[in-house]
Amino acid sequence: MQIASDAYTVYVEPKLLAEIVFNDVQISPRYPSGVALRFARVKRYRPDKTPEQTDTLQAVQTLAVPV
Repeated sequence: MQIASDAYTVYVEPKLLAEIVFNDVQISPRYPSGVALRFARVKRYRPDKTPEQTDTLQAVQTLAVPV
């Protein structure tokens, strides 16, 4: 269900998790998060997990390798 939107983004309620796999995490000044996932893809959907069980941005940032 849509909860908000702006010119570029539609925000929805988190109800279904997607497990994302990637080859590398790089530090990137281009993105607001400060990181870029290299070759990211959806591995599977996780109906067995809740949004509260996801990794945080901080956890992903600890994996980042400087370019």
